[in-house]
Amino acid sequence: MSILKLNWDEAKIHVVVKDTQGDTVTAGYTGATATSLMIALNKANLTTNSLQKRILEQLVTDGKLPAGTVTGDPD
Repeated sequence: MSILKLNWDEAKIHVVVKDTQGDTVTAGYTGATATSLMIALNKANLTTNSLQKRILEQLVTDGKLPAGTVTGDPD
């Protein structure tokens, strides 16, 4: 299970995933950070990495999701 919501009106990126133990993990961004990331994602070339994968990688990079939380390849 995974949920990805980009909310431009409220300036929020909301992600819900199941970790490797099956527990639900919630992470995301709000405010100016969310808006900046959504603008960058809109301009990104998504032919090599999906939108979902880019967001999950950014959450790990920013320490909002532990590395290895999500396994497999998102569509």
